[in-house]
Amino acid sequence: MSDTIQNDYQLDEYAESCARDILAEVAEYGGDASDMAHEHADGSEHVIYHHKAHAICQNCNTDNGEAFLEEVGNPEPVTYNRLATVIAYGELRARIESAIAELQDEIEDAA
Repeated sequence: MSDTIQNDYQLDEYAESCARDILAEVAEYGGDASDMAHEHADGSEHVIYHHKAHAICQNCNTDNGEAFLEEVGNPEPVTYNRLATVIAYGELRARIESAIAELQDEIEDAA
């Protein structure tokens, strides 16, 4: 996905795609899904590119991202761009972890 995220639906779809990739990698190679959620969120173009992080902050519910910011504290130095990337990271990571949990539940229910 190279476009900016315009709404919660698109962000949820992106997070679910990341979660599916993570679970496939865990199934094939092992590893910790939570660590991989961090890696996917931290390296996401929607976090590292300021304009894409701003799009998440402007277009989506960022309650999880703001809670993450409150938990870890303000980045140093505090800038508009850094705040946006921290909030976008926290929001995306929370949604990826939620999608992982939902997909794991689906897999368990199907078994």
